[in-house]
Parts: sequence; C-alpha cells; structure tokens
Amino acid sequence: MGAFRVVSIEYPSELHVASGQLSVDQEDTHVSIPLSDIAMLVLFGPSIRISSMALDLLASNKTLVLLIGSNHLPSSMVIPMVSNARQAKIAKTQVFISKELRSLIWQKIIRQKIENQARALAIAGLPGSTDVVRFVDQVFPDDVGNAEGAAARLYFQYLHPGLNRRSDDPFNSALNYGYAIVRALVARSLVTTGFIPSFGIHHQSQLNAFNLADDFIEPFRPMVDLIALQVVNGSQKLSRDQRAFLRRVAYQVVMMEGKAVALHAAVDAVADSFRSALDLGTPQLLKLPTICPVGFIDPVRE
Repeated sequence: MGAFRVVSIEYPSELHVASGQLSVDQEDTHVSIPLSDIAMLVLFGPSIRISSMALDLLASNKTLVLLIGSNHLPSSMVIPMVSNARQAKIAKTQVFISKELRSLIWQKIIRQKIENQARALAIAGLPGSTDVVRFVDQVFPDDVGNAEGAAARLYFQYLHPGLNRRSDDPFNSALNYGYAIVRALVARSLVTTGFIPSFGIHHQSQLNAFNLADDFIEPFRPMVDLIALQVVNGSQKLSRDQRAFLRRVAYQVVMMEGKAVALHAAVDAVADSFRSALDLGTPQLLKLPTICPVGFIDPVRE
C-alpha cells in the first residue's frame, strides 16, 4: 500500500525528518509517523517550524505539503517534483496529445462530472437529479456547447438554493477548502506519475501552474459537495473540527471500475489510467470515479 495519510498540524510544533520518520514535537507530546505513510502534510498556524532539509526529504518521499492561510483556506503547496522513470516520454506524449484525443478525454471527464452531480443530489435526498443528468447526453467532444456550465447552474440551485459561488459564506468556505484538498491530491498524483501539471487538457491558463489538476478534479467535486453539506453551520469561518471532517474527503468511498476504494487511491488510478490513455491514444482507457453515499475507508485498514 502506498502513502495514504493526510496529516494535519495546527498547534505550535517543531517538525523534523530522520530515519524515515516525521517527528512532531509539541510541548509535552512527541509523535513519529513513517514518511512512507504520508501523502499530504497540512500546516496551519504561525508557530510551526520545519527546515528546508525536512521539506526536501518530504518531497523525495512524494509527500505534498499544503499551507493554510490566515483565512483558514489553503494558500499554497509544496509539490514533490520527483522524477518518474519514464518522465521524459510521458511529458512528450502529454505535450503532443492530438486535438481529437484531447476533445474526447474532456468530453468523458465532463460527462462523469455531471453524472456524479446528479447522483450527489439523489444521495443527499434533494430534488433535481433527473433534470441534471439529462445534460450528460448534451456533452459533445470538448464540450463545445458548454453543457458543463448549464448543468452546474442547475445543480447548485438544487444543492444549495440561493448559492452564489462568488460570495463569502460558510458553504462556499467549506467547498473551497474541500476542493483545495482534492486538487492538491490530484496534482500530487499527476506529478509523481510523470506529467507536467501546467499543461492541461481543457484548462490552458498561462497563469495557472496546475491546469491539468484543474481538469481532473472535475468528477471529484461532487464528493466534496456532499461532505460540505454535512459540515456547514452559521459560522463564517470553518472550525478546526469542520476542517478535519473536510480533510476526510481523502478517505471517502468512491467506485472505480466497480470496486469501492478511498478517494486518494482513486486519484492515483485516474492518473495512471490517463497515462495509459495517452500511450495508446485511446480515451476509453481513462478511468474516472463514480460517487457513492458518504462513507470512509479506514486509512489504517485500507
């Protein structure tokens, strides 16, 4: 089993890496965690100290470090740029992907996203599932008709009536935090698989270093939406417990090829299948997640 833990540090701490362990010292406590277990390290607080050498060793272990800003939302991440044995070949294939294959892959991603949105409404016991799922058949190669946008507008009306994704409210805070966690996991998997994260399939912003992660997060977003529904209350800022629950999205159960797996494992499977799809020029090889009712796979027993 590969790295699976999302470790969060929110108290004044000294962090060191030695003998394959991350050591965390906090006043009267000392904890050691095997580096091989840690997929992501989340840091929030002004008195957390970690050396550049420790960050380098974490990167060598393919551990992503996510920094949480004063607004309680992720502000930046230290992503492992660890070489893959076939990195040059994979990157070349990615850069020269044909327009036709790019269009078909994006069509498949968006169809799965909309299907998951419809399933999310049904799982949450909300109306609108049949209205949203109709957009799946309207997604053509490269989604030239923007069925994604039309489906999203309708979906969010049912998911959280009156929601304005540009406003600063508790539900948006929960969504943004959860999306950032999944985006970081996706970016980590893509980079460690050998892809260049700035070269996207659909997202092509010159100012975005993670266009490809923003492509592949799409079918995972409804998983975050379901969890956000369970944590939101009247508070404007997310509490420690709310943030902790949202981070559990990494262990949320999803279906991949008929098998129940944790979301972090599904992310790895998506990245690996994308490599296969590009190698053979076959979009059918791309594997994407199907949403399930909210449940979690114990990371220790996975």
